[in-house]
Amino acid sequence: MAQTQMALDSLDFDATVALAAKVAPHVDILEIGTPCIKHNGIELLKTLRAKFPNNKILVDLKTMDAGFYEAEPFYKAGADICTVLGTADIGTIKGVIDVANKYGKMAQVDLINVKDKKARTLEVAKLGAHIIGVHTGLDQQAAGQTPFTDLAMVTSLNTGAKVSVAGGVKAATAAQVVEAGADIVVAGAAIYGAADPAASAAEITGIVHGSGASAGGMKWLPWVIIAGAVLLGLYLLNGGSADEAAADAAAVTEQAVEATDAAAMEDATEMATEATDEAADAASAE
Repeated sequence: MAQTQMALDSLDFDATVALAAKVAPHVDILEIGTPCIKHNGIELLKTLRAKFPNNKILVDLKTMDAGFYEAEPFYKAGADICTVLGTADIGTIKGVIDVANKYGKMAQVDLINVKDKKARTLEVAKLGAHIIGVHTGLDQQAAGQTPFTDLAMVTSLNTGAKVSVAGGVKAATAAQVVEAGADIVVAGAAIYGAADPAASAAEITGIVHGSGASAGGMKWLPWVIIAGAVLLGLYLLNGGSADEAAADAAAVTEQAVEATDAAAMEDATEMATEATDEAADAASAE
């Protein structure tokens, strides 16, 4: 299932905490935006971590140098994700990935202003980047740019890293972003600029979660149904019970429907294939 991320961009400490309190129940990830973290510092992270234990927190450091050294205090203070610029030296990017792994957290490489996004995506994916950030900045949005071209390119690479998309996403485009391959959909102004931020956050999350189900695990449902039918037929042919077949088919279905990423989906289909092959071998042996 795709996730939603809310960008907290205010410079006001108390206003940021108050906004987070409104939207936290309705989003998956709280993002402390770059201006916000620069102005308020690590104390804001500590406050949000204590108040919202059920949300992941991303700190948009946009690190450009001293990757390990800069990111480590934020992971220690409760950040789940820190960002590093894709334009940074590869050693800097590796430093943030390494320290994220040290604490069992995630590093996101932000592709904003990267000239060769394909080459850099492949390079950082080999280093183990957990998230690739497709990011159309505010100034780029003002010039009429959107993230869709870059998103299509990054998702086509199938690196195994999650893909985050930021850049003018709103309720009207959220489903399109997920269907284009995004794992994390970032919304900022569409939520904090709304008359009712909580309602806007809930609306966007409902769209994203719903689109993630249809674009993700549910597309495997026809295969699961076929596998279940095959299992049932082979079990009965081999003298097994319908209950045994139903149990195996249910296990296949549960794993496929709950699958939230490509690896889990592959596991589900492999499970179905193996079960079908075993049943077929048993039937042949008889």
